[in-house]
Amino acid sequence: MKMDIKTVGELNEVIRGGVVREYIRREEEAKRLEVVDIAAEIAEKNHRLKWIWLAGPSSSGKTTFTRRLAEELRAQGVRTHQISLDNYFVNRDLTPRNAKGEYDYEHIEAIDLPFLERHLEKLEQGHTIEMPHFKFLHGRREFRGEIVSLESDELALIEGIHGLNPRITSFVDTAHSLKIYICARTTLMLDREIRISSTNHRMMRRMIRDHNFRGNPVEKTFSLWPSVRAGEDRWIFPFQPLADREYNSALGYEISVLKPLAEPLICSLPDSHPGHEKARELLEFLGSFEPIDRSLVPADSILQEFIESP
Repeated sequence: MKMDIKTVGELNEVIRGGVVREYIRREEEAKRLEVVDIAAEIAEKNHRLKWIWLAGPSSSGKTTFTRRLAEELRAQGVRTHQISLDNYFVNRDLTPRNAKGEYDYEHIEAIDLPFLERHLEKLEQGHTIEMPHFKFLHGRREFRGEIVSLESDELALIEGIHGLNPRITSFVDTAHSLKIYICARTTLMLDREIRISSTNHRMMRRMIRDHNFRGNPVEKTFSLWPSVRAGEDRWIFPFQPLADREYNSALGYEISVLKPLAEPLICSLPDSHPGHEKARELLEFLGSFEPIDRSLVPADSILQEFIESP
């Protein structure tokens, strides 16, 4: 059976034909080899690199990609330290607010920029830092005694939505930096002419993950999504051209996996919610897909970041 899947109809044929395991294997192997290739490029340039910046929009798979890249670099003999920009959030009461008076978590000044700059300068000069940890439940930073320094042959993998913004990347010598943009841009088409919205794709990833791991009701995802999108348009997408490499985390089969997980959540949204029309759009979209049980997703798939059972 054909495995060069271009449309939803062709994917559905593979699912109904009982050969979807082979398609999943091929998709996962292709993504793995992309990580190997990026790691090899970094390892080859390791003599002049110090800072690997990783950025992308919400639910693009930044966290899992960063971990995978660190593992592959280690396999190629390169040691790394992972730094999440989320841990440099200002305390909740200092977070900028949007025009509606709501906290604007996508704003770059939701990051404690002076504190981050001091830490990166110390690391660049060979000093140690105590890594902060941000407790989202309480909206405050804490310290756990995690001491970090960068040896001359070690790299810092710095991950966060603002990881390509020059206001942050300029804190260190850009000559020793490499920037990677992570997206979730499915190449699957609804038919031969209509593309699938990457925004809807990421929204479903986030909806499932936030419900499973953060205890967020689906109403919260629908309520926050417009501000998330506005923040991406302002703070993320304009800096995408600055990336040296791009990694697309979207898997050709994954919307069929998301379907049976997302549909009950979407259906639970009250009709009175402002996001009701968006919910109807998503349900109509998912109706085009045959489902795939999440048990078929490999344990090391980047998709597990969003569908893993709590």
